[in-house]
Amino acid sequence: MPSSDRMMKDLNVDLKNAKETYDRLFLENLKKVAGQDTVIDVHPVKQSSYMIEASYMELLNNVQLIDGIIEAEKQGYDAAIIGCANDPGLQQARQAVDIPVIGVTEASMHLACMLGHKFGVITVMDRLVSVCERNIHSYGLDYRATMPVRVFNVGKNAVQGMIDMILKPETINPQFEELCLACIADGAEVIIPACVALSPAASLLNFTTVAKTGVPVMDVTQVAVKMAELQVELKRTVGLGKSQRNWYRSLKTDNRNHFRDLVNK
Repeated sequence: MPSSDRMMKDLNVDLKNAKETYDRLFLENLKKVAGQDTVIDVHPVKQSSYMIEASYMELLNNVQLIDGIIEAEKQGYDAAIIGCANDPGLQQARQAVDIPVIGVTEASMHLACMLGHKFGVITVMDRLVSVCERNIHSYGLDYRATMPVRVFNVGKNAVQGMIDMILKPETINPQFEELCLACIADGAEVIIPACVALSPAASLLNFTTVAKTGVPVMDVTQVAVKMAELQVELKRTVGLGKSQRNWYRSLKTDNRNHFRDLVNK
């Protein structure tokens, strides 16, 4: 996520009130599912390309994103959650640190496979359909996902539209419900809103099930919190953590920091 202060200024909205309300509602929604001992902090990326609907913008964003995750580990955080449903930089971040790193969409897709035979995905831009398809394939879930990926129209200003989802969640309907029904017609038994604004907006509306269908609607941000707690607990109690062989093996700290310094100069 970009710096929320900069984002609000660029949108010419009441900075203080909008930011405080957005942050409060977002955190309250996460704390609904968090354990009593779980502390959740949200840290915007210091420098960001704002939106990452293009692969080039995602690439620019990922260096700062992963720097933030490295810093979180240094500060003693037990886990990190990437706060974008595109799951940007997920594999690279897991190589950079030893703590669990959770991709909200990856966690939700795998959980969805335990809740229903097939899941439908709703994103928030036409250009993000390809990102969703990439992730579905990367996670090995082509057979479990319905097609097409559906698109929620956030309006001409996507950033403003996603802020409004949290500040005024009632505005997502009737469009969101119609898209859920379209996914169900495609064969979906679980709905995944692949957006960290659209998902909590549905939760804030208590839209956890599509009416008269029995189809659950997942909140990817809440699922990520529970997955982070699970991984932290398993590592703490029985030593079950990520593999240290091949792809997920942690980089040696000295080597990682050396090449980080070269890039950041």
